[in-house]
Amino acid sequence: MKSSNLFQNKSKIVKLLMPMLLAVLLSSCVSNEPQVKACSQLPAVLTAHLDKTPFSGRTYGDVIQYAVILKRERDMCLNRIDKIREWQTEDLSK
Repeated sequence: MKSSNLFQNKSKIVKLLMPMLLAVLLSSCVSNEPQVKACSQLPAVLTAHLDKTPFSGRTYGDVIQYAVILKRERDMCLNRIDKIREWQTEDLSK
């Protein structure tokens, strides 16, 4: 008789403790919410398409003129890359 009373007492204790332990364990999960960081969109001006000038010359002089045009186009691309890098550092510092 004593063992059955002891078993019933233990089962009552377990039935009372189990929901409390479960509540404590589940409530600890709530505080670890993931941080959401909004990423701003890259300005469309910096990602616009650039046309490449086709070469249609036949002389060495045409090659030199084309080289100047390509250098100007390259400088435009480098300028955009520099602006994107500046934008990234500004965005990260906010």
